[in-house]
Amino acid sequence: MAGILHIMPAILTDYRASTLRTVAFAFSALMFLVGETAMCPTAAANKVKPCTLESLPDELQVRLRTDYSSWKVQVFPSLSTKAKTRWQSERPQPGQMYPDCPGIAVGLFKTDQLSFAVLLVPIDKPDAAYRLVIFTLSGDTAAGSLETADQWDNGGAANYFIRRVQIANVFSAVWIRKLKVTAKDGVMSVEAAENEYGVDVFFWTNGQYRHEPIDH
Repeated sequence: MAGILHIMPAILTDYRASTLRTVAFAFSALMFLVGETAMCPTAAANKVKPCTLESLPDELQVRLRTDYSSWKVQVFPSLSTKAKTRWQSERPQPGQMYPDCPGIAVGLFKTDQLSFAVLLVPIDKPDAAYRLVIFTLSGDTAAGSLETADQWDNGGAANYFIRRVQIANVFSAVWIRKLKVTAKDGVMSVEAAENEYGVDVFFWTNGQYRHEPIDH
């Protein structure tokens, strides 16, 4: 009995240490998961280039490599001269949620889960066409959703770039109710051609993405 009592403090000490290590590990894992859930390409840019598939969620990378294997993310060097100039005035500032990339925008485009809008252009002829696809995380173990918001096959893709915009900053409250927009953010698509300029905002309403032109 005396021997058991002698070793009990050591057992309790080891138990407390093990418990503390377990709690510390669980807390660290939780913080990591929170960071991963909220992480966007801006944060990932410290490790990968912001205009690459690797800056996007793993599930979206797989979908794009499968469905758009001959396409790539729109990048600054592929923009036309006018579009490059306009992008420089529109590009996000440090610390904002969306990445410094003319072909990717991150925001709450559909639900309260993060969405990733990607402007894709053909790898071989990046000015020939574009596809605007928007991927939204499910928030659980289910697969995320991927919708094609816009597409164009008649050239001039080098004139286009996208970025996130808050719906309340581009539409009035009356117009938001009329359009039945429930998401916080929209995807702003800018066309900056040599003799033409236009801006459209893509937004989720009634189960699909629609777009409206705005003055900007």
